[in-house]
Amino acid sequence: MDETTRPLDVAALEAALAGLTLGRPLIYHPAIASTNTEAMALARQGATEGTLVTTDEQTSGRGRLGRVWQSLPNEQLALSFVLHPAFPPHFLVMASALAVAEAIEAPTGLRPEIKWPNDVLIAGRKVCGILIETSERIAVLGIGLNVNGSLAGDPELAARATTLADALGHPTAREPLFIELIQRLDGLYATLKKGGEQTRRQIRTAWRERLATIGKQVTIQQIGRAITGVARDVDESGALIVETYEGRRETINWGDVE
Repeated sequence: MDETTRPLDVAALEAALAGLTLGRPLIYHPAIASTNTEAMALARQGATEGTLVTTDEQTSGRGRLGRVWQSLPNEQLALSFVLHPAFPPHFLVMASALAVAEAIEAPTGLRPEIKWPNDVLIAGRKVCGILIETSERIAVLGIGLNVNGSLAGDPELAARATTLADALGHPTAREPLFIELIQRLDGLYATLKKGGEQTRRQIRTAWRERLATIGKQVTIQQIGRAITGVARDVDESGALIVETYEGRRETINWGDVE
């Protein structure tokens, strides 16, 4: 079996995550419909904070706004964490995107950007999607990262999405990325739980500095309407500030940005 298309080395991952809050226990399925669905079910049954559900193949993975996440068996990372955040939820959006971007940059030298609010891009194309679902005091953080394989066989998808292998020109082992990502997310999450306003501002600033959306012409699709203009900035809560072509300034808390 090709080294880059073999199943995850779960024992190595568990050993590397010892001592962290996030990623323990690690629950692995060779294939599963949706890691987020499984993590939410476990959370409602009392799963501890940090519980991680992962797989080598999602058969019904979900993206934001009800989209389907395309599966690349044995070539992606699909992670869903059970969390109980005691801080405003928009900081989890920022921290998760920032952790992914930094985890990619450290071993590859690529410079990922973030499309508001939390899609991670390489050269303008999506390489990672993040889906946060909440229920009462539970948050499930789902991360889907395209590591190996290629989307070139689907020209329409390849125009807006990519894999790290396509960006680098060669495949890469998934386990080091898996570990790097969880270590960075664990650190940011602990900082948010323990830190004050200054710490949160620092995370917001780092997230904002990677936003590819600011200064761009955008269309935000919401149910029943579309808002078109120039993305000028984000406010303290991370909402996108758009100056419409009619001269209005709209504060956008949700929607799909094009």
